[in-house]
Amino acid sequence: LHILVEREKEIQAFIPEKYFILRATLSTPAKDVLELSCQEEPRDEKRAQDIVNRGKKGTWSITTIKASEVAKRPKPPFTTSTLQQAASSRLGFSPSRTMRIAQKLYEKGLITYMRTDSTSLSKDALGSIYGTIEKEFGKNFLSPRTFKTKSKNAQEAHEAIRPTEASKKSAGATDEEKRLYQLIRIRTLTSQMSDAKVLRTKITANIGEANFPDFTVTGSHLLFLGWLALDTHARSEDVELPKLDEGTSLTLKDIHQEAKETLPPNRYSEAGLVKELEKRGIGRPSTYASIIKTIVDRGYVIKDGKALQPTETGEVVDTFLAEHFQDFVSDTFTADMENKLDE
Repeated sequence: LHILVEREKEIQAFIPEKYFILRATLSTPAKDVLELSCQEEPRDEKRAQDIVNRGKKGTWSITTIKASEVAKRPKPPFTTSTLQQAASSRLGFSPSRTMRIAQKLYEKGLITYMRTDSTSLSKDALGSIYGTIEKEFGKNFLSPRTFKTKSKNAQEAHEAIRPTEASKKSAGATDEEKRLYQLIRIRTLTSQMSDAKVLRTKITANIGEANFPDFTVTGSHLLFLGWLALDTHARSEDVELPKLDEGTSLTLKDIHQEAKETLPPNRYSEAGLVKELEKRGIGRPSTYASIIKTIVDRGYVIKDGKALQPTETGEVVDTFLAEHFQDFVSDTFTADMENKLDE
C-alpha cells in the first residue's frame, strides 16, 4: 500500500513540461519515402521553429548508414513472480487468478509446482525439452542453456514452472487453463532455443549546417527466427528500409513540429507491483497474489483498468501507519527480516 501511495503522491506533485517532436518526410531519387524523426526534442518553441525553417530551406542528404546484427535472447523459464507478470500483461489475469489456475494444472499433474523462485530445470526435463524442440523445429533451433537465479534469498527447493510433458501442446479442462498452460509451455521451450537474429539498420540525414540536429529512421529485418518461431507473440513487425548509399541526396516533402507534454510516472499495474515487490525483496513468491488481493479486498486500492489506484481510505491508512509505525512501513523491514530468517 505504501509503495502505491508513494507513487500516487509523485503523480499529484508532477508538473508537466512542454517539448516538441519534429518529423521530416523525405523522398529518395527512386521515389521511396522515408519518415525521419529529429534526435533533438527542443523544450523551446523558438528552437523548434528554427529547425523547421532551416530544414525547409536546406539541401538534405544521407550522412550515415549503420547496419548491425543483433541477437535477441529468450527469457528464462517461469518463476512464480514472472508467471504472474506475464499472465497479467499477456492474458489479463490477476495474480490470484493465475495462482488459482496454476494450482488446478498442478493438481492434474500437467505442470510442476507453481510456488518457486528458481529458474533451473531438471536433467530429465531438459532431455525431453531438447527432443521436442528438435522434432518440432530442427537441430539448429536448439541451444541448451542454464539460467542463474537473481534473487539473493531464492529457495532453490523446486525447479522452475514447466509442463510435466514438454511434447504436450495443449492441456487443461477450461479455456483459461489451456491459455495458461500454453504460456508456460512456450516459455519453457523457448528458454532452450537459439537466439533470434535481427538486422538493424539506422539511416541518418542532415542538411549539413552547423547546429542542425540529425534526423534518423531505424529499420529491422529478421534474419533468423530462433525462439521467435515458437513465441510468435514476442515478434515485432519488420520495418523494411530501401537500399541506399551514404551521400544520396533527398528531397524534402514535409517537415513539421508537434507540441507534447512530459507525462507523470504511471500507476503500477498488478504485474508492475509484483516486479517491484520482488526487486525490493518484499514477500515470498507464494505471498505476492495474496498481498495484492488483500489491499483490494479491504478497499485500500481500486483497479482502474490495469492500474492500481489508492482510495482515500488507503491514503488515510498509509498516513496513519507512516506516522506511528515508521519501522514497519519502510520496505527494508520485511527484506531485513527475510535475511535474518535465512541466516
